[in-house]
Amino acid sequence: MRFGLSADTYRWIAYPWMRADRPAFRATSHYAPHILSVDPPNPEADLPDWLLDRVRAHGLSALTMDLGLLKNRDRASAFGTRCADAGVQLLGSVSVNLVAGPHRWGNAASKGSTAHFDQEQASSLQSGWTGDSEAFIAATAIRLAADAGASVLSLVHGQPDRPNRYSPRPILADQLKRIESNARTLLPLAADMGVTLALEPHMDYRCAEFVRVIEAVASPNLRLVLDVASPLAVTEDPLDAARLVAPYVVATHLRDMRVQALTEVATGALFHTPIGEGHVPVDRILDILHDRSAEPDALIHCLKIVTRPEHDVEAWLTASLAMVGAYASRKSSRDAR
Repeated sequence: MRFGLSADTYRWIAYPWMRADRPAFRATSHYAPHILSVDPPNPEADLPDWLLDRVRAHGLSALTMDLGLLKNRDRASAFGTRCADAGVQLLGSVSVNLVAGPHRWGNAASKGSTAHFDQEQASSLQSGWTGDSEAFIAATAIRLAADAGASVLSLVHGQPDRPNRYSPRPILADQLKRIESNARTLLPLAADMGVTLALEPHMDYRCAEFVRVIEAVASPNLRLVLDVASPLAVTEDPLDAARLVAPYVVATHLRDMRVQALTEVATGALFHTPIGEGHVPVDRILDILHDRSAEPDALIHCLKIVTRPEHDVEAWLTASLAMVGAYASRKSSRDAR
């Protein structure tokens, strides 16, 4: 079983636009960290290299990150070489509005179109990706993925200013039609570049809805990345979701959440926890994926440990790694019998 790290685990201490040690953090209403048991990267340091060091420090074999952090194709190629030399597989992601209409979606092959990642524009609510069209943002990320040797690129729709399954307009059926149509336009370039695109339900759509899109497109170059906790946010059972998507999953994001049915304001709430301390049945989901995936040994499970900034992310990550490591040991023992 192959485990990796999601860059988002270190969001509060590594991302320039979210770092708790920056002046802008004081306006976020969050508390500053009480303890940090890992040193944040120097502001002048190369963030992808810092993340690669964290992967190696934990003995992991994969890193998933927004490829905008690589900045350009030359840097992507060089970083891909460093990952390969370290025995670390790179997986990419890009934020793109999959529900964009024809005018905003545009054409991935448009001559003279530009797109780039601007960390000065990034925030906890904005992706930082800008471009002449959504298709060209995706196309730029596909080329970065190919240069960096990332065989999988997640298309992450979820942003507060974009439609989702609960938006009244366009209606959900039309949203899914747009996602299908827009994803199709990217497949020729992805195939030429040797990159598998993956829809990633990001607390915005149900896995069942994205499976309908994948089955309608019917291309081996369109798969799915499963965040095991995201179904909770869209009232979908995580086990049902895992059973449904297993044939199409190329990677997972492993995290846990506690469901509190009643709070002091008489509503329910979800709270992040280390893996094993919440209500997401991570071990049972991994069993389902192992039993139902076409190539279970090829799956990459990246830990995406989300804390509030006042918590020590390294402590949560270490505890979570112990839980999944114990599961992997038990699984190996059972399979060897």
